[in-house]
Formats: sequence, C-alpha cells, structure tokens
Amino acid sequence: MELGWNTWRAFGGRGFANEAAAAAVNHALEIRREPKVRALIASANASSLRVARRLGLAYEADTEIYGKAVGVYTREREGSAV
Repeated sequence: MELGWNTWRAFGGRGFANEAAAAAVNHALEIRREPKVRALIASANASSLRVARRLGLAYEADTEIYGKAVGVYTREREGSAV
C-alpha cells in the first residue's frame, strides 16, 4: 500500500497533510489490515520527511522513480509477518 500527500502552498504548514495521511495510515493498517505501507520521498522534500517521521515511517532504502532518486519510507502493522 503506497501513501502520498500533497497540499496547495497556501495551506502548507497547517497540519492538513499530517492529519489526512495519519487517517490513511490508520485505515490501511488497522481497517484493511495491510501488512505494510510505504511512501516514496525525495531527500530534499523536508516537509514530507517530517510528515513521514510523525507517521512513524522509517527509511528503508533508496530507489528511483521516473529517473529521480527517492527514499523508500515504510511502516509495518504490528504483529504482521512481512
């Protein structure tokens, strides 16, 4: 299950991305019982990295998407055997 978030600049820094992404993580892990969620985040995207940390996502690896290097950040459902 992959997560993504984006906010319009005028609404940045107000916690909307964090609140919405937290609800998505909860739904994926607790309701859908997905074993793991992930987000692909560019290392220069400090705002998204902060959101990922707040959500409990941890750096797992580097990868490339559309020719751009990104970090893979994941969180596993407690008790899942991924």
